[in-house]
Amino acid sequence: MNKTGYLILILILLSLFSCLKQSEDDDYSKIMFYIGDVKKNSLIVEIGDIILENDIITTGIKSSCDIKIGGSIIRVKEKSKIKLSELSRKDNIERTTVGLSVGKLLCKAKKLSRSEKFMVKTPTAVAGVRGTKFTVEADPKRTSRIKVFNGKVKVIKRIKQLEEEIDKVLDAAPSLSDKEKVIVTEKEVEKAEKIVKKFLDKEQKISGNVEIAVVRVIENVKDDVVVSKKEIRKFKVEDFKEEQNEIIEVKEKPKEIIQQIKKIVELEKKEPVPEGRLLITRYEIHFIKDGRLLWEGRVINPPLKKDDKLYIASGDYIFCASLKGPVFWKKKIENNGKIEIKDDKLIVYSRNKTEKLDLVTGL
Repeated sequence: MNKTGYLILILILLSLFSCLKQSEDDDYSKIMFYIGDVKKNSLIVEIGDIILENDIITTGIKSSCDIKIGGSIIRVKEKSKIKLSELSRKDNIERTTVGLSVGKLLCKAKKLSRSEKFMVKTPTAVAGVRGTKFTVEADPKRTSRIKVFNGKVKVIKRIKQLEEEIDKVLDAAPSLSDKEKVIVTEKEVEKAEKIVKKFLDKEQKISGNVEIAVVRVIENVKDDVVVSKKEIRKFKVEDFKEEQNEIIEVKEKPKEIIQQIKKIVELEKKEPVPEGRLLITRYEIHFIKDGRLLWEGRVINPPLKKDDKLYIASGDYIFCASLKGPVFWKKKIENNGKIEIKDDKLIVYSRNKTEKLDLVTGL
């Protein structure tokens, strides 16, 4: 091969490597799953959508969104707004910062090295972790609540004068451990900001150097900034049971399930049916309508089949659908997953009672 041939081969290999690297980077942060009304930068999301730095995710009522960020996963709960303000991976070193304006996050952060970072900021608090399962809430009154399921989380009050030195302040904070929680209010933050400002102004006059002044602030008034041991509380297991079960279940779904869901979503967009479509897999039930996945439930018992119809109980709903997926009717009834067909009626069992529904109308 002559010199020109070698050069062309090298260029082709470099191009292939660049494409593979780009594909790997594109897959770094993405919408892993969603239910209901979820938007990215005011546009409706799709499963597999890439998330970029500074993207904003919002969720509506009875909606949620699972986002994969490298080796970590977050679930954005209903009526929440987040901003992915830092998404960085270099030489397999991950640095993530999520801003939670309002709402709730379930976080499963991977085990991080000392060079890596996973941080959640609310209007009044900052939580930094090395790998753990925890929740963060921020309400409209700017009160922040952090609970730790397992692992360790450091929490500080979010002080605007120390925004550029958050890492240093977090290092000085004690850790929340398993089954510990803390609440940070706007009033507490305002009080801390006044103390920091007063001390910072004084130190700047003495040293004339902002960086030195900040270091002195952290050394001398850190107890007013970090969440102290006396502010950390234990919580009962039952207080966290529902969240605990949900956070354990937050994981990436098999690719074949995702492909089935996407296929039905696209079909529903092109050929919508009045009552939506049902997708039943081995373990889960998915209800898709108006081109969106609106609900997901567990398969408790196999569906019943009669003529060309399937009947299935999920624990929350009863569905009647055709064998091809379109839904004939659905009804919200609390149930234990057990149903039977008797005397041309659908018998639905719950903890305390049974109900009889018409097979054709669900009434």
